[in-house]
Amino acid sequence: MRLRIFVLALAMLAMHSARAGIDKVYDPLVELGEVELETRGLYASDADPWRDGAAKTKIGIGYGLTSRMFIEGYAELEKPAMGDYEVEAYELEAKFQLTEQGRYFADFGLLTELEKARQANEWEFKVGPLIQKPFGNWMGTVNLLGETKFGADAEHSGDWEFLGRARLKYLSSPRFEPGFEYYTDDETEALGPAAYGRIRLSDSEIRWEFGWLFGLDSATADNTLRWQMEWEF
Repeated sequence: MRLRIFVLALAMLAMHSARAGIDKVYDPLVELGEVELETRGLYASDADPWRDGAAKTKIGIGYGLTSRMFIEGYAELEKPAMGDYEVEAYELEAKFQLTEQGRYFADFGLLTELEKARQANEWEFKVGPLIQKPFGNWMGTVNLLGETKFGADAEHSGDWEFLGRARLKYLSSPRFEPGFEYYTDDETEALGPAAYGRIRLSDSEIRWEFGWLFGLDSATADNTLRWQMEWEF
């Protein structure tokens, strides 16, 4: 019953937060002193040749600055459907763990992101809560973010857009956990299956994620492959 209520809540939150660009669902937890090398990306498959083959990749390095704050910097590369990869933007991210894990009915965090376009005076800022709650062998995670753009080259400067991201996964084994993800914002609506896992090494860990998202409206690519690899030590 609680699981059904949580799934319904995810749907209602997404409906009221407009519709989230496919990227990543963040958990609210932070580990002091953790170093992370990360790469993640997207690949779109669509009947429209102007969208088919479009791709995006982020490469980043992060550090657990305190037991409550994790910072990470990224370079963002994009490839249009009929073009080549180019570095399009740089991003600085800070994640804050607001509550002790397991102390309350859910775990809470806060995400902030600042992005700068490489060849334009355009900035983008995101902020919003991260919420995670276990339901027996299931784990639900919700990100509700606000986004605004500013700078001389920014369109709709000062306007705010609400982004919704949600994940529900089955905690079968640290090596393999199946689930699904949902993303929604003003230009995207997608839902699909995903899988997560960890590979433990002697003194470090590799985490991987793969998702196949199906576009739920005409503005979203028919199919999007989402992948992510993290090396934590």
